[in-house]
Amino acid sequence: MNSSFLLWIGFLAQGLFSARFLIQLVKSEKAGKVLSPVIFWQLSLVASFLLLVYGTFRQDLVIVGGQLVGYFIYIRNLKIQNAWQLFPKWIQLGFVFLPILFLGYLVFHAHYDFRSLVHNPEISGMLLTWGTLGQVIFTTRFVVQWFESERSKESEFPLSFWYISLVGAVLIASYAILRKDSVLFIGQAFGVLVYGRNLMIHYGAANEAKLSFLDRIKSMRMILLLALVGMALFFNLGAWSVTESSEARYAEIAKEMVQTGDWLHPQLMGIYHYHKPPVAYWLTALSYKVLGISPFSARFLLQISVLLQIWLVYKIALIFFRRSNPAFLSAMLYASFPTLIIGSRALTTDTFLALFVLAALYFWFVFLEDKKPWKLLVCYAFLGIGFLTKGPVVLIVPLLIWIYQVLVIKQKMGSFKIHLAGIVLMLGIGLSWFVFLYLEDDRFLNYFLFKHTIDRFATDTFHRGQPFWFYGAVLLGTAFPWVSILLKKIPLKRVDFVKQGALLVMWVLLPLVFFSLSQSKLVLYILPLYSGLAIGAIYYWEKLSDSQQRLWERWQLGFHVILMIVLASLTLIGPKITLNYKFYFIWFMTASLLLTLQKVDIRRMERAVISAFIFTMGLTGMSTYFMSQNPGLTNDTHRVTEWIMKNKPATKEVIIFNKRLPSVLFNSVLEVISVYDGDESLNRETQFQQNKKWESELIDLQSDSAWIIDKAPNNSIWISKEKKELPDLKERGSWMELQVVDGWRITQFQRAE
Repeated sequence: MNSSFLLWIGFLAQGLFSARFLIQLVKSEKAGKVLSPVIFWQLSLVASFLLLVYGTFRQDLVIVGGQLVGYFIYIRNLKIQNAWQLFPKWIQLGFVFLPILFLGYLVFHAHYDFRSLVHNPEISGMLLTWGTLGQVIFTTRFVVQWFESERSKESEFPLSFWYISLVGAVLIASYAILRKDSVLFIGQAFGVLVYGRNLMIHYGAANEAKLSFLDRIKSMRMILLLALVGMALFFNLGAWSVTESSEARYAEIAKEMVQTGDWLHPQLMGIYHYHKPPVAYWLTALSYKVLGISPFSARFLLQISVLLQIWLVYKIALIFFRRSNPAFLSAMLYASFPTLIIGSRALTTDTFLALFVLAALYFWFVFLEDKKPWKLLVCYAFLGIGFLTKGPVVLIVPLLIWIYQVLVIKQKMGSFKIHLAGIVLMLGIGLSWFVFLYLEDDRFLNYFLFKHTIDRFATDTFHRGQPFWFYGAVLLGTAFPWVSILLKKIPLKRVDFVKQGALLVMWVLLPLVFFSLSQSKLVLYILPLYSGLAIGAIYYWEKLSDSQQRLWERWQLGFHVILMIVLASLTLIGPKITLNYKFYFIWFMTASLLLTLQKVDIRRMERAVISAFIFTMGLTGMSTYFMSQNPGLTNDTHRVTEWIMKNKPATKEVIIFNKRLPSVLFNSVLEVISVYDGDESLNRETQFQQNKKWESELIDLQSDSAWIIDKAPNNSIWISKEKKELPDLKERGSWMELQVVDGWRITQFQRAE
């Protein structure tokens, strides 16, 4: 059988195994007691049969033998529940006799090396024993379940089943961590949550009221949500290195900040870099000090920032709704927007900025509730920190909301004196670094105010121009159908402008227009809009009729199906794309959970949001394998530096032709000389340099065309884009190509004798 098709069978089986416990848990939550539904055993039987097929064609007696233990227990439970006879006779016979034939084939005809079970050079004896113990304990749970069901003449899960499952899952999960097997860990981590929750349901008081699924887990749902998101965010986070250009730039600046001890003058490759204020660099450098310098450390606090944002959305939504269920759905929906996850995958200022904007808005809304002055001051303090993160852009969303509240809603904004004190506090925090640099060099005011604020908005100085409709398309692609639900409620009548929902619409619409007018556009610039979008979408989603919700849910399901097909077909769409089986394993898990959710009896309102959440968490997991397997497509240069250090160990410095590539510095201890030949990224701003050391590390080839022949080190190693031709040496030297790695050509320069 085709190996790829066989792998898909194995993934499908694992997906069904996960789906069965999801259904069992949801049904138990609704009933207020632990249930043993028929569909659990039906899915178990089908999944186990698929694994038997998989194990037989793989000639793996361990898989087949292990599955047979539970296989006939699944059939027995179906018989006890009078569901076995629902299968046609020929299917019953197939289910019973085919596994026996599979086992017989493996025992008598297949060549199987039993010695390999206990002699695996990749696994120590201690670790193998640990993993085996976990698997044995895990397998016995269904034997215990079968024994108790026979005794009581009723298919049920005894309390011991969940304890055994929990112990076995923890053992196997710890084995997976030691083996660095992320796929095995994912499956067991999901199981630990399910088994633990079933124990809580068992010991909890029975609830006769008809509560929704989310109401049943009300006391722990935010903790559970943050735990699930945290697992997805930190999963495989360090599997790929920093990527060009923004992430590598920020990561390297923070690295040089730690190395030089200068936290007030950010430097990139030895040259002052004042494009952004320093808070993002400070936070990253702090992470380096605690965790060491690595890609994981560079992204660590980004993940914490995302978790805090989700919590803040929940707290703000509570103020709007006065009810925890829609507030929780708002937080879950916010976590489901891919743009939020994009902001956590690579180090930039935008995710930190979104956190400070949300924190400021939270304290603003709670100030409006009780008018306590200290809350308004905290609001302004967070705006000050945001100003110190990315400059005046921190004010856009809050200021537009305040203007709308004052001019349209006629909101009372509190004491002028407190606002004045808050503004002084904000400016004191936000301008502190700018004032410090201005006192050192008065040219800095013009540099930041005009070049990096006014010019960035009004001109395409940084080559980030996009059409006016760009952000509308981004919102539609990353928040469908929720953005459509919200923007359909744009107020048209005068009376509608003062309603609560109108403020949520304007939270999205007004900044969207503002950012669309800007000449500089990147996806993450509009990240602060998504919090208002999440709350507003749930606000209007609640007001839709059941038929309207059904229609939108179908649109979302269709959208997810299309995207899942695209993800599964990536290697066909882009022949250069490489994806391993772990990517497809998570794809199958995600697809199985999404399809299972359509059959689970929970409120349509909750199911739509949970579906969006499952899709995005699956996408997050898949993205880590895409990033780690395709460094050439993601601008990750770590394999370039690895090749140089392995094959040219005497190399102390490299010369990078017509590219900046701070990732080379981040990924190695090599020194770098940059050679400029027209690429805009190497137009460095050196006017603030206090010495001329940079002149030996940044060469302008267009003004000194003879530098290579006259001054370049002989036998030096050069890095250039694969399709970029190196300069013609006119027989005064030669280029010797050594290797092409991920789209980068590694070349050695030799001067003619």
